[in-house]
Amino acid sequence: MKSCPHDRAVLRDIVTAELGRADARDWSVIEAHPWCTVTPRAYPMPAQGWKLHVSATMLSAPVVLSRVCRVLAAAGSAFKFPARLDDYWALLEPHCSRAQAGKFVTVYPRDDAEAVRLAALLDEATLGLPGPVILSDRPYRAGGIVHYRYGAFGGYKVLGNDGCYEIRLRSPEGRFVLDERRPRFSPPAFATCPFETPAKAAGRPSPAAVTLNGRFVVREAVRHANRGGVYLAEDTATGRQVVIKEGRPHACADLGGRDARDRIALERSNLERLAETAAVPAVVDFFEQGGHVFLAEEFLPGLTLQRWSDGNAGPLGENGFGNAAAAVLPIARRLVGLLKAVHGRGHTFGDLSPGNVMLLPGGELRLVDLEHASVPGATVMVGGTKGYLAPELAGYVGAFRPAPDPSADLYGLGALLYFLSVAAHPDPPAAQVAPASQAPQDPSWTAAVAADNPTLALLLPLVEGLTAIGPERRWSLGRCERFLSGLVPDPALPDAATVPGPTLPDTTAVPGPALSDGAAPRRTDDLIDRLIGDGIGHLVSAVDGRDRGLSPWSDAADGIETDPCSVNGGAPGLLAVLTQATAVAQTAGAVAALSGWLRRRLEAEDAWPPGLYFGRSGAVWALHDAAEAIGDPGLARFAVRAAHRLPAEHPGPDLTHGLAGCGMAVLRVALGSHDPALREHATAVFRNLHDARSHLDGHPRWPTPEDFDSGLAGADHVGFAHGIAGIGTALLQASRVLNRRDWAVTVDGIARALYAYAEVDGDTAWWPTLRGAPETARPRRPHWCSGSSGVGSFLVRYWKATGDPLALDLARRAATAVHRTRRQSGTVPCHGLAGDGEFLLDMAAFTGDDRHHRQALDLAGCLVSRAAHHSGRLLVPGLDDRFSPTFLGGTAGTVAFLLRLRHRLPRLWMPDDAPGSPLPSRDGEDTGPHRAAPAIRKEVNDHVLRR
Repeated sequence: MKSCPHDRAVLRDIVTAELGRADARDWSVIEAHPWCTVTPRAYPMPAQGWKLHVSATMLSAPVVLSRVCRVLAAAGSAFKFPARLDDYWALLEPHCSRAQAGKFVTVYPRDDAEAVRLAALLDEATLGLPGPVILSDRPYRAGGIVHYRYGAFGGYKVLGNDGCYEIRLRSPEGRFVLDERRPRFSPPAFATCPFETPAKAAGRPSPAAVTLNGRFVVREAVRHANRGGVYLAEDTATGRQVVIKEGRPHACADLGGRDARDRIALERSNLERLAETAAVPAVVDFFEQGGHVFLAEEFLPGLTLQRWSDGNAGPLGENGFGNAAAAVLPIARRLVGLLKAVHGRGHTFGDLSPGNVMLLPGGELRLVDLEHASVPGATVMVGGTKGYLAPELAGYVGAFRPAPDPSADLYGLGALLYFLSVAAHPDPPAAQVAPASQAPQDPSWTAAVAADNPTLALLLPLVEGLTAIGPERRWSLGRCERFLSGLVPDPALPDAATVPGPTLPDTTAVPGPALSDGAAPRRTDDLIDRLIGDGIGHLVSAVDGRDRGLSPWSDAADGIETDPCSVNGGAPGLLAVLTQATAVAQTAGAVAALSGWLRRRLEAEDAWPPGLYFGRSGAVWALHDAAEAIGDPGLARFAVRAAHRLPAEHPGPDLTHGLAGCGMAVLRVALGSHDPALREHATAVFRNLHDARSHLDGHPRWPTPEDFDSGLAGADHVGFAHGIAGIGTALLQASRVLNRRDWAVTVDGIARALYAYAEVDGDTAWWPTLRGAPETARPRRPHWCSGSSGVGSFLVRYWKATGDPLALDLARRAATAVHRTRRQSGTVPCHGLAGDGEFLLDMAAFTGDDRHHRQALDLAGCLVSRAAHHSGRLLVPGLDDRFSPTFLGGTAGTVAFLLRLRHRLPRLWMPDDAPGSPLPSRDGEDTGPHRAAPAIRKEVNDHVLRR
C-alpha cells in the first residue's frame, strides 16, 4: 500500500514524543529496514521467552503505537514496530504469510512475570481499538488486539543443514530447536505458559466437519490466506457443491478502512451486477458468522487456464509450443466475448490472468476472483497479477487510484493470449527495470518469441496491438473480433514435430534490448559478449562492496540468512566464475580479494556442512581452483586442510546438500594436490555414500532420512540436485578414479532406474521429481535441479564412460525437451536457461554434435531477449527479477554459462576437467581455463573496463 511519503517520520515521531513525555532517557531508537527497535540502555534482552504482539489496522496503527509506547516507556520494556506504514501493510496485505500477519508491535519482556503484567496493561490501554487476530499467537483476551507466543528474541543463530542461518530456541537440555512460525498457536513442548486463563482464539473455521450458516458443510480447504480461506462445501439445501470465500475481521484493513470482509462484500456486489452476462459464477449465499463474512458461489467444474496450459502446452514441436492455434483460437474468441459482456455492464475486470479464467468442460469460459473488478468513478487499491497488469498501473500497486479504464483489461487480454500461445508468462524486459514511461513504445519483445512459435506468430498483430504501452493505442474489442473472425489455422501447415526449428548462429541478428547509447540491437554474439563483460563487472563490483562493509552475497529474509560461504548464495559461486574469467578478463585482483575474504570467514567459523552448493564443499573447491589460477600456494594449502575438515559421514546423501557433493569436492582437491591422505578421505566419503543406499523395485535409492533436520527430510528424489542423477554422477567419477568396480555396478543400477523412470513423449524425455509421485503431481520439468537437463547431464557422462546407446538416446531426447521449452523457462542455473544451457554444451562436448551447441546458442538468445539495464550495465535478471550476483539465483550462474558458450571453458562444479578426466573439446584443442586467445581476452577486458 502506498501511504504518506513522510510516514517514516510520523511513526518515529510518535515514539519519540511518548518517550519524551515519560522522561525516558538513554533509550535507543534504531531503524534497520523494515523494523524500528526501541530499547532502554543496557536492557537485559533475553535470548527467548514469551513475547507479546499487538495488532492494528492501517488506520488504528498510529493510535495503537502511541498507547503501547506509553505503557512500555513507563515499564522500561524493549519493543519494535515497522519503520513505515508501507512496511506494516506488507504484514496486512491479503497474501502475507499467515504466520506473520498483523504483528504491528512486538514486545520483549524481561521474564514471564513481566510478560503477564505487560499483557494486562497493554490490553487495557488498547481496549476498543481494532486489529486482526494474529494466527500464530493466542489472544490475551477474546476480541482484544494483544497476543502472546513463545519464541526467539535474539535467539541462537545456527547454520542449518539447508545452507541458511536460522534463529533457534534452546531447550532446557541444551538442544537447539527451530522457532517454528506456524499459522496457529504452537509453543515448544518445554515452554510452560504463564498466562493463567488462556482465552480461546477467535479463529477461522476448520475445514473438517464444519457447518456454516446451518447449511453448508465444509468438505475441503482449497487454500488459506491472510484475508481468509477458500473452501469447497456441500450445500445441504440443494445437494450441490459450492465454493465459499471467507473474510476475516480487520484482516487486510487498508487506509480506506476496508478490510477482508468489505472485499468479500464488494465481490458479491460485482457478481450480482454481472450475473446477467453469464460471465461469472452465480452467488448462492452471503452471510456473517462469528464476526467473519462468507460468500458462497456456484461451483464451476473445469480448469483454470493456467492448469489447462500446464496440461496441454507440452513441447509439441521443434519450435516450442508448436502449431497450437487450433486450440488457442476458440479460447481467444471467447475471452473477447467475456470482456465485451463485462465492459458492456460498465465494469472493468482488473485482473485478467491465467488463474482467473475457468475453462468449463463444454468449452465455455467464466471469470472468477473479482477482487479487482471496478466501475467508473470508484476509488480502488491498484493490484493484479504481475505480467498481466497494464504498465500505466504497475507503478501504483498498493496505492489508491481512480478505477482503471477498460483499456487495462485489453493489456491483460494481450498478455493472456501471449501466455496461451507460449505457455509462459509474459516477461517484457523494460518492465523489470524501468517505469512504463521509460519503456520502449512497441512491445517488440514478443517478436523474438514469435519467430520460433507459429501460434504466437499467427496472433502477433493482435498481441502487440493489445499490449501497446499507451492505452490509447490498444486495439478495441471490436477490432479484436474482426481480426479473430478472419483467422484460421492453416491446415496445410505441417505438423509442428516435423518443422525444422530456426537456429541463431553467431551472425544472426535477433531483437534484443537497446544499448545505453541508443544503438540498434547488435548481433547475438555481440550481445552475449556484452552480457559477459557487464556480468563480470557486476561480480567485481560485488567483491568491491565487501570493502565497504556490505554483504552482497547473502540474502536475509524472515529471519533466514543464506550462508555466505555456500555456492548457492555466497562467495564461492562468485569466486569460481571470476577464477574462470581470469582466462578472458583481468579478474585476478578480485579473485585474490574474494578468496582472502572467504578463507578468513571459514577460519573464523569452524562449521563444515558437506553439500557442494548449500554446504561448504563448494568453498573448498573454489579456493583450491583460485589458488592455482593466481599462484597462491598458501591458499592451496589451506584448501587442502579445509578439505580434510569436510565430513565423511552425514545423513544427507545428495549432491547439493550432502555426501555426493562433498565427495566430488574432496576428490577434486585430492587429485589437484596429489595428497594421498586426502584421496583416502575421498574414498571414505564415497564408501559411506555408496553403502547408505537402499533399493526399491530393484533400483538403488538414497532417500533423505525422515528424522533429518532439513526441509528435504523424507524426500526420495530422482533428479540431479537431490536425487540419483547427481549421486550417480559423483559415483561414476569416483568409481573410475578410485578403481571401485562395485561402485560402477551401482552406477549401472542408477542408469537402469533412470531408463525405467523416463517418460518418453515423441522425441522428448522427462523424469518425475520424486520417486513414486502420482501422475497428477508430476509436472514436466526440463531443468538441472529436478528435470531433463539434470538427468541428461548424468546420462551423457554415463554414455561416454560405458558406450550404452540407450543412455545416449535418452540424453538426446532430454536435450530436445530442454531446447523446446526454452521460452517457458526462467533464467537461472537451478531451474532455468543457464543450467539447461550447460547441459546442451555437455552434449556438444561429449558427442561432438554441433547441433547441441546451436541449441545452447538459442537458449542464450532467450537470455539476451530478457536482459535489462541495471546500474549502467546490461544484465539478465535472476530470481524475483533481482540482479543478485549469486550463482544459483543470479548473475554468476548466467555468466558461467555464457563464458562456457563463447570460450569453450569447462563446466563448473562438475568433475570433467579434473586430472585424468579432461573435458572433450569440439575441435580437439585444449579446453583448460587458461588457454584463451589474447584477442578474446582483450575483447572481454574492453567490456569490463568500459564499466
